[in-house]
Amino acid sequence: MIYGARLRQAREMALMTQAELARETQIAQAHLSRAERDSYDLGPDRLTLLAAHLEFPTSFFSTPQVVDFGQRPVHFRSQAGMSMKQADQATRTGEVVAEAVWRLETQFVGPPLRMPIAQQDPVSAAASARLALGLGQDEPVGGLPILLERMGVTVIGLPLRAMRRDAFSLWVGDKPVIALLHTDAGDRQLWSTAHEVGHLLLHRGLPANRDIESSADEFALQFLTPPSVLDSEMPAHPTMSDFALLKRRWGVSIAALIRLARRLDRLTPEQYTSLFKQMSARGERLRERTFIPPVKPRGLRAMAELAYGVAPASGLAEENQWSLRFTERVLERHARADELPLKKLPARHVRGNVTNINAARRARANRHSV
Repeated sequence: MIYGARLRQAREMALMTQAELARETQIAQAHLSRAERDSYDLGPDRLTLLAAHLEFPTSFFSTPQVVDFGQRPVHFRSQAGMSMKQADQATRTGEVVAEAVWRLETQFVGPPLRMPIAQQDPVSAAASARLALGLGQDEPVGGLPILLERMGVTVIGLPLRAMRRDAFSLWVGDKPVIALLHTDAGDRQLWSTAHEVGHLLLHRGLPANRDIESSADEFALQFLTPPSVLDSEMPAHPTMSDFALLKRRWGVSIAALIRLARRLDRLTPEQYTSLFKQMSARGERLRERTFIPPVKPRGLRAMAELAYGVAPASGLAEENQWSLRFTERVLERHARADELPLKKLPARHVRGNVTNINAARRARANRHSV
């Protein structure tokens, strides 16, 4: 017996419609449709053919689906511009990876959920989240996926390349889930992760719309770059070099810092526009030169190493009826112990950042005068 939900999962993970899979396998689309509704037996030969095309063992299709995210996650970071097939691929992949995490959690006692109480105001929600994570008001948020896992949030890395659409979140019963697609831009990943935390705290049960996206972005701004703190750290007349220094400290993009500078009246409208034109001319609107490495979640790999040893791919694949190739790609999206980020020092242990920025300005001037 095969489960139609598994067939649909694997098909959508492969970015295929029923019609496309029918053409590839020469199996009638009507038969595939009925098989996905559990009303048609494909037989062992056609199942073997499907498994080869969809890159899952035949045994995967004989296990019931445990995790169901519904038709599509309610809160999908930057869903505009993402095709329905891409959104479905991310959703189904998230279901399969989350199922592996929760299966492992039956063997180990993880951290209890310590999410702040849901709130309506992004400013107070950001303050509550910082408090729950043990962060001071003047402390940059480093290693956010790891901090969230320690707070009981399920954070999973998906083996899918982020094409400007890089995260989604939802509640599955009483379990908060954040899924991160693969990106090399740690500043964008940090903002997207914080944006999704905002959705979990502010918008549980609400349908997606433009207003809640703006609210989640306001949460991310307040959470990652508290305006009252940045107001004291940002120079009166910031330059692109100043924004690069602030980016290294706070981990957010230069674009986000420019928008904040405008809010803090550090920039005139003309200066604001000019800086973004500079970024466009340098090809930095989508990928900035100042590099911030992304941070991978750790939980799945940590539990797999405890369960199956330091090389857990074979054991994890067998337990979940995955192919070894897919398992290795999933593990690659989760941090090894030696990939965990070093915790940044709170601001109270660092010399005042305005002073640092001014000192950096003087150092550059001295180099240029030599």
